[in-house]
Amino acid sequence: MTATAPRPDGPAHLPLRWAGGETPFVLWHFDFDGERWAAVHTGDLHDGTPVPLRIESACLFGHVLRSAQCDCGYQLDEAMHTFARQGRGLLLYGIDQDARGLGIAAHFAIYAMRQQEGLDTEAVYRRLDAPVDARSYEPVAAILRHLGVDSVRLLSNNRRRETFLQEAGFTVERAPLEAPLDVHNMSTLMLEKEDLDYAWSFETHADWLRPLQESVLGSPGRSRAYAVVPGSGTAAGPLAAAEDDGEWRLAEALAAAMPAELPAGPLVVYLTDLPRTDELAVYAGLGAAVVVVPFAELPEPLRRAAAAAGV
Repeated sequence: MTATAPRPDGPAHLPLRWAGGETPFVLWHFDFDGERWAAVHTGDLHDGTPVPLRIESACLFGHVLRSAQCDCGYQLDEAMHTFARQGRGLLLYGIDQDARGLGIAAHFAIYAMRQQEGLDTEAVYRRLDAPVDARSYEPVAAILRHLGVDSVRLLSNNRRRETFLQEAGFTVERAPLEAPLDVHNMSTLMLEKEDLDYAWSFETHADWLRPLQESVLGSPGRSRAYAVVPGSGTAAGPLAAAEDDGEWRLAEALAAAMPAELPAGPLVVYLTDLPRTDELAVYAGLGAAVVVVPFAELPEPLRRAAAAAGV
């Protein structure tokens, strides 16, 4: 999609209540062949320094109803509070970008399929015949050019937005805008990190599993294992590592590689292949509470053995 800014509706001047007071903002409305955007800004956009910029996709659940299952409300609040406190900033709001560009009807359908049918993310979007992220940012570039903005400080963890703006010719520095991770928003934020490459600071199993898998690519008979202290960070490396070249002794090799003094608390074991059922007791004996493998579905005998071993 190539967007050229149509004649905008505006400007409208309104005092908006953020950061405990009223701040004067300027508002514009743009329509790109039915794709609607609002621009909301305060302060001087042309003082020679990067403009604080937040690109926000509409979210009825998060912005209006204050859902705890996403970080949309948190990020909008933080950006607007920041603009009001600093007296400068620009919000570009994709009015029709609910559900990452699929629209509000799809957003309701996604919740229904997950909650009533128990479908996972892959199955949901396969049913919708749609990508997880269908958004276009061409209108963003057109609006920035219309407003005469060429250098921004992007409040975002979305690398795709940063890359798009840079390729469109804008000078971009990115500033993280990250909601606290909790039991309610965890699944959404993990999806964004693992499937959409968002730059979240928290670690997921994929941070350990992906490089481990890559290390055995092209070697069908080779398997590897890591023992990891949860929260230690990938930079510190695994507590122990082992590999097997077809002898089926990976659990024994990992046990032999463990340090003499083990840390307090449970460990996580990462494997590039399914373990044998008898190996699960070995991993449990090392202190593993969780064994992670790169498979969405597990054989039922393996599930029963895991439950019996307490992992």
